[in-house]
Amino acid sequence: MIFFRFVRRGLAFAFSFISFYAVCQTDKFGHVDPEDLKMKVYPADSSADAVVLSDIGKSYITQNDTRGYYVYYERHVRVKILKKSAFEQATVIIPFHNIRVDLQEQVSGIEGITYNLSPDGSFTTDRLTKDAIFEERRTENIYVKRFTLPNVREGSIIEFKYTITSDFVFELREWDFQKEIPVRWSQYDLTLIPGFEYRILFQGFEALAVDKSERLGNDIHYRWVMKNLSALREEDFMATPDNYRAKVWFELIRTSLPHQVGPQSYAKKWEDLDKFLLGDSQFGLAVNRTGFLKEVASSLQKQSTDTLQRVTAAYKFIRQVMTWNRQRGIWAKNSLKNAFETKTGNVAELNLMLVGLLREMGLEAYPVILSTKQNGLLSKEYPLLTRFDYVVAAVPWQGKDLLLDACESGLKAGVLPVRCLNGEGRLVHSRRPRWIPLTPTEKRREAGQFMLAVSKDAQLDGTISITHSGYAAADSRQHLHEVSLEKFRQAVKSRNPDWQWSELNVQNADSSDLPLTIKGTVTVSEAVSRIENRLFLRPLPISDLMQNPFKAPERRFPVDMGVPIEKSYAAIYTLPEGYVVEEVPKNVALVLPGNAGRFTFMTQMNGNSLQVVSRLTFNKAVFNPDEYGTLREFYSQVIAKHAEQVVLKKSNE
Repeated sequence: MIFFRFVRRGLAFAFSFISFYAVCQTDKFGHVDPEDLKMKVYPADSSADAVVLSDIGKSYITQNDTRGYYVYYERHVRVKILKKSAFEQATVIIPFHNIRVDLQEQVSGIEGITYNLSPDGSFTTDRLTKDAIFEERRTENIYVKRFTLPNVREGSIIEFKYTITSDFVFELREWDFQKEIPVRWSQYDLTLIPGFEYRILFQGFEALAVDKSERLGNDIHYRWVMKNLSALREEDFMATPDNYRAKVWFELIRTSLPHQVGPQSYAKKWEDLDKFLLGDSQFGLAVNRTGFLKEVASSLQKQSTDTLQRVTAAYKFIRQVMTWNRQRGIWAKNSLKNAFETKTGNVAELNLMLVGLLREMGLEAYPVILSTKQNGLLSKEYPLLTRFDYVVAAVPWQGKDLLLDACESGLKAGVLPVRCLNGEGRLVHSRRPRWIPLTPTEKRREAGQFMLAVSKDAQLDGTISITHSGYAAADSRQHLHEVSLEKFRQAVKSRNPDWQWSELNVQNADSSDLPLTIKGTVTVSEAVSRIENRLFLRPLPISDLMQNPFKAPERRFPVDMGVPIEKSYAAIYTLPEGYVVEEVPKNVALVLPGNAGRFTFMTQMNGNSLQVVSRLTFNKAVFNPDEYGTLREFYSQVIAKHAEQVVLKKSNE
């Protein structure tokens, strides 16, 4: 899990008398340690292709007569490049905001140097030139400065620094101690002047090497240091590395400034945010301005008197008429009417429009705001709208909440995309706001049926039917939506390269209410081998269950499968004339603690036919690190069972 720590601005004097590593040093820009230049392998992680030698930042609030209060932020970074695969570290992107004249950020003081060791033991330097610094506009309010350090090669040290002045005193920049590469030293200094009070929140599993606060005149100075941090690499079955990244961020609680009549509080309750959202023209008020949908609502109402069918009709209408522009957020950037006329919009415009349409149809519907998996987990303890990046629709129905996302064409009503299944969402309501669990209502199901004849020439011929339902069907439909049918067929074929398809059909591709089925006629050669007078047959001709995805001996982070999984396969093999079964894998049934997972495997003879049935089920999506060893061993036994062989011999032996 993630740990949050709350620190008040007050006077928790925690002085740390450790020896400040040479980097907290008074190291100036332009000076590097010769030993770092000689480094060829990072001792703490020999596989690392680069290492952050030092990443030092500091922020303080200041003011002047023309600008008022603003934040001054400095950053100074050194990175050692060990392998060619890390050359991308030399490209630096600095995001900054420009919303209006009194609410913007400026990036200045960009400098960069590349250091390279010479054969004689000296080193050369290449400086970043101003004409190599570029500015780009990414969105309406977000810009970036981008540059690439020159002459980078294996063994280089790159160094850069920059300054940002920001009007966002109410939202200090967060500091990431941990990176995708190892970090030797990460330090952040913050100075708070009188009149500003922030919540200071820490996330992650790593310990602070320095956690210090002291009074400097009227100011409070904080210093936080982490050192020798391992790389935070994305692993299979991980929601997002950012959920586990060691970092610190800030929330303004209150200000007591000379021009204020009294202290002004910024610490809100969730109910305050609900009220704010409902009164905002880009959220709650937008939902109330859907008169342009009255005719559509009237037409859809006439199709059925059943509530679920009406909800489904509205859901399908928005999905079919509107196109999601792939932009996330909880705010409608354009009016819903304008989005409807252009037939495109962001996630808020589509799903707020769906809420409005449902209400026009006389149905009870509400917006639900949430944080996607990619955006990270929420802390319900601290009401922060900036932590949300998505909105869906909710309809109370038969004692539960039917959740709808009009951005997805492949999901049936009541099923959210996997990206939304991240903890809880906030149902925004004027009188009864509440938290809603964002849990899967479907599994990712795949069922395969194989009718195959075994030939004496060590080959399988017959028909295959693979049915996808739940999230598996949604994934396939999304893939079909993105590519042509022919490319989808090619993707199916590449999944099992030893299947030679002579016919391949896709059924129910456009109906999200029905399973999607892939059927065809195949020849499979690699599933059978012949040694003298015996045939050796793989129990199932599929490649999915041949390798354990959990290879690491241990794991620090939870395994997140997204949704529960169910894979069931049944194969009926017709034996070649003159052959009988000599040996088959034994039947087995395995169960994980708490029935979190189950695996059954069974074989049965029926005349000259052999039936093999395999069923693998995971009843929950997330396994904690302390469950990893058991999960890994469970999966190893599943793989081992599928690796066993059926042995056929001639009947006259």
